[in-house]
Amino acid sequence: MNHVFGAWHTLLQRAVLGPFDTRGRWRDVSVAQFQAFLREYPRSIQERPRITRKAGHREWMDPTLGSWPANAVAKAWTRGRNPSYQIRSV
Repeated sequence: MNHVFGAWHTLLQRAVLGPFDTRGRWRDVSVAQFQAFLREYPRSIQERPRITRKAGHREWMDPTLGSWPANAVAKAWTRGRNPSYQIRSV
């Protein structure tokens, strides 16, 4: 195997497998569970984008966990009329 192919193969594996590895940290929840999570979260969290902006996707960040995307603790989005909610598993 030549070195160029090996390097590209490694990069491709990271790009393809990475999203699936991080997906395991998230779990789908109901709107009631999502709201309870946001209310009971032990530290202050920041919303991105801000509530004043109209957006189909919103994330809540815990600045003590580092920078994005590692500090995202909750996600909400709408596809059509279907809202979806996810919280980060510990």
